[in-house]
Amino acid sequence: MKEHLKLSFIGIAAWWMLLLPFDYALFDGIFKLIQKPFTGLLKAMDQDLIFETDTYGTYVLVALSFLLGVLSSPLINRVCKKWKLSTTEVLRTILAAILFFFLFKYGWDKITKAQFYLPEPNTLSTPFGKLSKDIAYWSLAGSSFSYTVILGIIEVLAAVLLLFKRTRFLASLISIAIFGQVVLINFSFDISVKLLSGSLLLFSLIYSLSFYQNWKGVFGFSSKQIQLYDTRKHRVIKYLFALLVIADCIYPTLASRNFNDDQFPRLAHHGAYRVYGNPQIKYLFIHRQHYLILQSQDDLFKDYKIDTHIPHRYTTLDGEISCKWDESLVIIQNKAFKIKRIPFENLPLLQESFHLFSDEFH
Repeated sequence: MKEHLKLSFIGIAAWWMLLLPFDYALFDGIFKLIQKPFTGLLKAMDQDLIFETDTYGTYVLVALSFLLGVLSSPLINRVCKKWKLSTTEVLRTILAAILFFFLFKYGWDKITKAQFYLPEPNTLSTPFGKLSKDIAYWSLAGSSFSYTVILGIIEVLAAVLLLFKRTRFLASLISIAIFGQVVLINFSFDISVKLLSGSLLLFSLIYSLSFYQNWKGVFGFSSKQIQLYDTRKHRVIKYLFALLVIADCIYPTLASRNFNDDQFPRLAHHGAYRVYGNPQIKYLFIHRQHYLILQSQDDLFKDYKIDTHIPHRYTTLDGEISCKWDESLVIIQNKAFKIKRIPFENLPLLQESFHLFSDEFH
C-alpha cells in the first residue's frame, strides 16, 4: 500500500472516530466536547442540520473527517518518523481499535437483547403489510432469542480475535463477513445506519488488505513471515484500551442490571388493549419506553410520551389523554371508554419453536 495512502487513511480513520455522532456510556462527554466546535461551525452555516444516524448533518461530518484526514497526513508522517513508527502498524492499530469497539458494542447489545429486542405490542398488532421493511426485519430478528444471541457471540468473538497477532488476519475476514451482511441488510431493508455500516465495511477491507503478505499466501504466492509490532508497551496500551471499550459497552447493562431485555420488567400495564365505544380508536398500547400509542380504526398510529409517576394512572405530557387501570378506563378529551387487555404474549411469533421435520407443522 502506498505510503501517502496509508497516512491519509490513518488521518481519515482517526477523524471519523472523533467526529462520528454516537452515544457512548462513559466517554460521551469527551467526544461531544471534541465535536462541539465542528458541529457548532456547521450549525452556524446551516441551522437545520441534525447530527443523528444517517442525517445530512452526519454525512457532512463524515465528509469533513475525510478532508481533515487528508490534510493531517503531513503531520502524521512527521510524528511517525520522529517516533520511528511503522505507518502500516499505525494504520492497523487504529483500524483494529475502531473495529474492536463496534464489534464488541453491537455484539454485547445482541447478547443482552438491547438490540433486536422482542417486538412491542403495537408492532405485533400492526397488519404485516403496513409495517415498513426496517420494522419488519427488526421485529422478526428480535423474536428469536437464539438468532440474536448467536450473532452477538460471533461479533464479540471477532473483536477478541483482533487482540492477538496470530488471529488478526482471521478477525479481518470475519469482520468483512459481518459488516458485509450488515450493509446488505441495511440497504435492502432501508435501515438507517447505512453510513456507519458502510464505513465499518470499508475499514474492515482496508484493515484486511494491510495484511498483504497473508493474502499472497492465501492465493498461493510465496510470502515471508511478517514480524508484527507487538512490544510489551504496545500490549499494555492495547489491553488497557480493550478494557476501556468493554467498560463503556457493559456499563449500561450493569447499571440497569438488564442482562436480557426480553425478560426485563416492563411498566406495570405494558401491553395491548382493545378500546370499546370510541369510533376513532381501536387499540391502545403502553410501550416499554414510556409511550402511550393509539391505533385508529384505519390502522394509523399516534404516540404520546406519558408520565408514569402516579400508580395505576398514565397521563400524556400534554394532559390530553389519561388511563385509569383501577377502573379499566381510558379518558380521551374528557370522555371515558372501557378497555380490555389483549394477551399478545400468546401470539405465535413470540413462541419459541423448533421442528426437525417440516411435516410436523405443515
